[in-house]
Amino acid sequence: MSLDINVYTRDLTDDLIPKIVKRLNDYEMVVEAHPDFSFGNQTGFLPFKFRLQKPPLDILKNKNLISGFELYIDDFNLQEEKQKLKPKLSFFDKLKGKKITEVQFASPEIEGKLKNYDKVVTFVWHSSDSFELRFASLTSAILTELTNGICSYPADNIWYDTESIVEKAYKEIKEYEQSLNKKEIKYHEFEDWEKE
Repeated sequence: MSLDINVYTRDLTDDLIPKIVKRLNDYEMVVEAHPDFSFGNQTGFLPFKFRLQKPPLDILKNKNLISGFELYIDDFNLQEEKQKLKPKLSFFDKLKGKKITEVQFASPEIEGKLKNYDKVVTFVWHSSDSFELRFASLTSAILTELTNGICSYPADNIWYDTESIVEKAYKEIKEYEQSLNKKEIKYHEFEDWEKE
């Protein structure tokens, strides 16, 4: 199973990377992003080395772990996306003179903000690793905060309020991780970047 989180933004530059890592380190872990990570060429899985400072289970104490998420960066244009959503009229609909009404991508308030963005960053996390949710949720929330972007969960058409988005994401992550028992938790130990 995989799920997506989208962040709509602009001005996506590599000077954001150390700021993202610094903010990730505010959430009871010591984190390193893969040394070759760049927004300019990243596509696919983005790994993070980390050590939890307050692990939910004893089996995670003093372990260097690795997790991450898939990251995809695409150009975004609100009008083009709305065009893609318009249903196609059949031959008979055209004969009858039917017109396609305006299609909404999001609420008018959100669309008012989206028209200013030219990138969509997609974070894809899988349930095969219990910590992918942590990294996808926190990193997407932090990127939203740092770039004054907009974050959405398209599967349920949820558009997040950006006020205190990171703290809300962390609260949900903690609840999820603390609900896992020793048999349910799935994790991978870090070896070295060459093997990852």
